[in-house]
Amino acid sequence: MNSMLNDTPVRVLIIEDDPALREPLVSFLMLEGMQAQGVDSLEAADHAIRGQELDVLLLDLGLPDGNGLTWLSHRTDLSDKGVIITSARSDALSRVSGIRAGADMYLVKPVLPEEIASLIHNLMKRLRVQKSQAWVLDTKSWQLQAPDGKKLKLTHSEHALVQTLAKASGRVVTKETLATGLGHVPEIYDYRRLEVIIRRLRNKVRETLGVTLPLETAHRMGYSFTADIRVGRVG
Repeated sequence: MNSMLNDTPVRVLIIEDDPALREPLVSFLMLEGMQAQGVDSLEAADHAIRGQELDVLLLDLGLPDGNGLTWLSHRTDLSDKGVIITSARSDALSRVSGIRAGADMYLVKPVLPEEIASLIHNLMKRLRVQKSQAWVLDTKSWQLQAPDGKKLKLTHSEHALVQTLAKASGRVVTKETLATGLGHVPEIYDYRRLEVIIRRLRNKVRETLGVTLPLETAHRMGYSFTADIRVGRVG
């Protein structure tokens, strides 16, 4: 099995508090050619995510410092990562809640390491296709990358606007929410300024990148980014 992504080993973080499950899985995935690391808490997971680039997270739900499902639902920086929940909870509500929180897969323990490795491999193939077709917002360099790889430097207001839209995953974002994302008080904000920012960004994308920004207007409601967009590092 090829466990390489663009000549780089697939990077996996295993968030599991039971060492009898965590450590053998780390060892097995490393034997499969992956770069695997295990942590036993959500706090340790936060630290690991900040300190390195990752491709896939394996997430247990019952952790000593919190609920993995709640943690996942509040993370806005994992949209470009694969997330696989592994849990002893087998009821339908837990499975549905896991997918809605952002997981790509929900596995009921016990799960064979061989099965997990195969699922990671298949998930990475799908993510490669999605990433090649998605827009990318780099929140560190304030760049927006089109699916063809062309990049555009954003202003502070443009970056805040696109970041707020990206968090909505294609849903309509109200003008009030966008105003808040821009750092203004909705009740006293002049929404003509929002229209100017959007018009300039659309023109900028068309002139610089040669494509149409997939930003649609929802009449009297707000705006939505209708194409796939993820937050991460631009290529």
